[in-house]
Amino acid sequence: MERILTLNIGATRLALAEFEVRPGRGPALLRYTFGELPEGAAESPDTFSVELEQALRGMMTASGIHPGRIHVALSGQMAFPRFVKVLAEGDDKMREQIQFEVEQNVPFPLSEAIWDDALVGQPDAGEQHVMIVAARSDLVKAVAKGLLNAGCEPELVDVAPVALYNAVRFNYPEDEGCTLVVDIGARCTNLVFVEQERIFYRTIPVAGHTITAEIAKQFGLSMEDAETFKCTQGLVAQGGAFAVDDPDVDRLSKVIRNVMTRLNAEVSRSIAFYRSQQEGSAPVRVLLSGASSQLPYMQNFFEEKLQVEVDFLNPFQTVGYPTDVDAEQFGSDAFSLPVLVGLALRRGLTCPVEISLVSPEIIARKAFRKRIPFFAISAAGLIVFMGIWLAYVGMLGGIYEKQSKTVASQLSAYNNLKSQYEDADEEATKAKDLANAYGTLLASRDTWRDIVRAVDDAVEDDLWLTKLAAKREGGTLQGVNLSVSVWRDRERDHSASGKTIDETVIANLAKAKVGTTKVFESDNIVLDRKEGRGKVDQAQGKTAESEWMTTFDITANLSGVKKEQPKRASSRRTSRR
Repeated sequence: MERILTLNIGATRLALAEFEVRPGRGPALLRYTFGELPEGAAESPDTFSVELEQALRGMMTASGIHPGRIHVALSGQMAFPRFVKVLAEGDDKMREQIQFEVEQNVPFPLSEAIWDDALVGQPDAGEQHVMIVAARSDLVKAVAKGLLNAGCEPELVDVAPVALYNAVRFNYPEDEGCTLVVDIGARCTNLVFVEQERIFYRTIPVAGHTITAEIAKQFGLSMEDAETFKCTQGLVAQGGAFAVDDPDVDRLSKVIRNVMTRLNAEVSRSIAFYRSQQEGSAPVRVLLSGASSQLPYMQNFFEEKLQVEVDFLNPFQTVGYPTDVDAEQFGSDAFSLPVLVGLALRRGLTCPVEISLVSPEIIARKAFRKRIPFFAISAAGLIVFMGIWLAYVGMLGGIYEKQSKTVASQLSAYNNLKSQYEDADEEATKAKDLANAYGTLLASRDTWRDIVRAVDDAVEDDLWLTKLAAKREGGTLQGVNLSVSVWRDRERDHSASGKTIDETVIANLAKAKVGTTKVFESDNIVLDRKEGRGKVDQAQGKTAESEWMTTFDITANLSGVKKEQPKRASSRRTSRR
């Protein structure tokens, strides 16, 4: 069930109701209550919000009505109406004309006003009737503030005469011709002309309070006593020889009639204005409404004066109401409820005339509230997204954990393999070093083979090689030391022309090659000790002579050995055998 609160704000009286509303159907009254405002409260917007809040809270507490969304109607005195005609052109042109009429007709600065307009009736002779309603913005804001502080969210701010019009159109849909609603309230009387789709209204400052003030004046009573006297003994005197046995009551009835005669004069002038200036028709019926219309013989008075059918406005002909209430009391209170019904119709139905004097702040609140479902959907979507994300992250976490275990297992196996590989690599390194050592030995063997072969080639037959030893420095082979002996009688045969036998052997050593590479170098090659290779730079020989044998020593540096101090020495020693 959807519900809506409606509030009619009068000069000194409040009427609050709660309705059940359903889209496309009429509302149903659930409960209602009345409250009071201090005298002249609406004249001070600064304090009006507080007084409205306090009164509204008390009414809701007493009646059991809970705060909620609310439709509000300002009394006719709180808003300024103006009925104008504009050319029935395009929407933009009509809006420009309406804006101009507002600037010309609203009796206070537009910066201090909240206004709205409605097209009434069908265009006639190229002209469109427009109703403009304006109210002071400080008053409207004070009303909104008081409602919000009381926990009620204002959805629209209407005016009582327009709400009355909508209530009549909904409850009396078959009536033809012009209907005049005379709503006699406490401080003012609303005259509402209802003619098909046309509306015209005026607010007259002659109402129940005027009657009470006149009684107090004529009888010398206080306002409170005069109000009590009116409500308990008051009636409207009839014309002619009408008289009441009680002289005070008779006098009271005539006082009331005099005030009503003043009101009737205003009603007659309003009818004449409506017919002449608004091109309306004369009323064919009058509907009475408002608390003061309940005075006895009020219906008879207007029938006598206006010469038309007069009845009381029943706002519940097509609107539901509670059946568990005091019928007599509800029948009396119903005169004060038409405005509340008209406000409830604005929820769920499209009314013939719709006015809303909502302040910009309330419009902003409404716009924000409309976005709340989208915010909720967005939040829900975000929550769902986060849930999906968390589920996805959880799934990834599971996959990661599973993969991590697999990788850890594989890594452990790889580490084992790596350890085995490192062990094998270490063994391979050792084997390689051993192989290199063997290779070095083999190379050394080949070197010695080449050296021995070169020495053997250099020492000719009949020469004895008595010594062949390695020359080393720091463990590096530098050359060879050799001793050669020859029979003296054979020495000449093995000597080259102009050379001695030792010079011949040295020359042979210098020419010795392995392939194209010299084994020993001549004495002009520099020794390179850093590389550990030797080169023959000079052959040194010691020759010893004997009677029958010559012996000499030779030191031959290998090719590539850094050159040392060049020496040449020869000594001959002779041995006997």
